[in-house]
Amino acid sequence: MKKSLVAVPTAAVIGVSTLGLASVGSASAATPTTETAVNVSAKAKTAKQKAKKFGISKKHIKRYRLKNWELRQIQQSKKWAKTSKVRSVRNCESNNRYGINTGNGYYGAYQFAAGTWRGIGGTRYHSYAHQAPKMAQDHMAWKLWRSQGWGPWSCA
Repeated sequence: MKKSLVAVPTAAVIGVSTLGLASVGSASAATPTTETAVNVSAKAKTAKQKAKKFGISKKHIKRYRLKNWELRQIQQSKKWAKTSKVRSVRNCESNNRYGINTGNGYYGAYQFAAGTWRGIGGTRYHSYAHQAPKMAQDHMAWKLWRSQGWGPWSCA
């Protein structure tokens, strides 16, 4: 016997649940609106608390759906990016300009090649490094440095 999927429009599901028909056999009959409001409120508090704890903007935490382990990495990468060696590399590579795209096939403050940026997971932030925020470029450069040392940067 072959199983098939049935597509049901979202409006139909919401309409059924607001009539109380979807709660047959369940202990509570909370409406989707109530559940959504509670979930959004809890997420907002969490993002605000995380922003304060890790020193990363709430906007970035929400936009990129950053997990705690990623926030810890970003926190470490921020400290790493402040060291004199890293500042020197950034200055040599891009004159410390995070939004640089000179047309030479390398992008951002650390002059990532597009393939390297994709390979280390940078596309979760943006397609190209120069379009990603500063914290994202620092995070991806830190990941690259952790796996390959200073080799990727001729200025190091």
